Amino acid sequence: MKQFLSSVCLLLAACILLIGCSEQKQQEPTEINADAQLDYTDVADFSNYPDYIRKQYDNRTFLDMEVAVPTPKQFNTYTATLQIPDVQLWLDVFYSGHKNIVEDLPPSGSIVAQPDTDKAYKNTKTGSNIKISREFPSYYASDNEGYGGPYGFLMRANGALYPPISEYASDQELKSISKEEAIKQVDGIIEKLGLQVDQPPQVYALPYEQMRQVAGMSAGYGSIQEGYFIVYRCSLDDVPIFADYHAKTEIEDLIAGYGSAVSAIVTKDGLRQWDAFAFYDTQLQQENVSIISLQTVLDSVSQRLAKAFEERKSLINRAELCYFPIADQQYDLEVTLQPVWVVDTFSIASDDISLENLEKFSKGQHVRYFIDATTGNYIITGDVTRDPV
Repeated sequence: MKQFLSSVCLLLAACILLIGCSEQKQQEPTEINADAQLDYTDVADFSNYPDYIRKQYDNRTFLDMEVAVPTPKQFNTYTATLQIPDVQLWLDVFYSGHKNIVEDLPPSGSIVAQPDTDKAYKNTKTGSNIKISREFPSYYASDNEGYGGPYGFLMRANGALYPPISEYASDQELKSISKEEAIKQVDGIIEKLGLQVDQPPQVYALPYEQMRQVAGMSAGYGSIQEGYFIVYRCSLDDVPIFADYHAKTEIEDLIAGYGSAVSAIVTKDGLRQWDAFAFYDTQLQQENVSIISLQTVLDSVSQRLAKAFEERKSLINRAELCYFPIADQQYDLEVTLQPVWVVDTFSIASDDISLENLEKFSKGQHVRYFIDATTGNYIITGDVTRDPV
């Protein structure tokens, strides 16, 4: 009996120890790189910036922030001219043989605002379609799949949706297709098209359920499979070019500037969907421009958020220093590429936000700020304190 009681006591002691360890683990600080130095302005020190920060920044602002700061020898500004795609080459790459391919013309009488160099085609047998564009080309293997297009996935990869796509991706390769094979398929198309992609791909393995979650509402409108979302960035001086597009309103015109990137969804059935942005020929404009610090940017953005959303709490979820295309008129063939801090934020009306429940910001209002990295001036804003551009 004593031996039995002794065993029970040992078991209880072990359980108490395990519970205590579990509670201690849950009570560990949730801040990450909270005391990191963020006021570097010398490019030689930029490698000291952390790549992630999690902390409460002030009484209104939280950081769950990916930090993307390149480390070139210097930053420059450029004049960049859009490359016009070779329509015949693109058709040859995506539709060898050109069987069942017809031009997809807009309905008679409709007014479609697009450059006259843009062309669209579809396969009347398979339902696949392609848009050959100097600014936003795309290819869909079927018009009846529920991925919703790679752009929605890209938004989650580059900060326009929260949480980031990395939170959904698996660390393991998928059973249906290897990571190597998926990359090989996209590499082959990039090479055939002669696209100037020079950054290694970012690859996200998405099992079926995670693929559905990232696809969101689109997943209910067609068939999807597990697969890989792959992003290729482009760079200049080892500085990534903005991997999205932006728009500003000038009187009645919507003036858009397009970055440079390729994104694709690949499954066991091959390339399902493909998006890209613009590609440029560049000419040096100004060398070795100065760059403001991330600390200056965060101070400015947090103050702006407090002014724009007085009754809300805000999250800064991504800050990237990159080359940014600035267009002066609609469908401008020539843009300026300059260093810009791109900052993604979410704001929500809630009093019980803490570092332990930041997921609430996933339903918040997204605002992306573009800040001239040489002056600190806001280039394009999306909040209620909109400044003249």
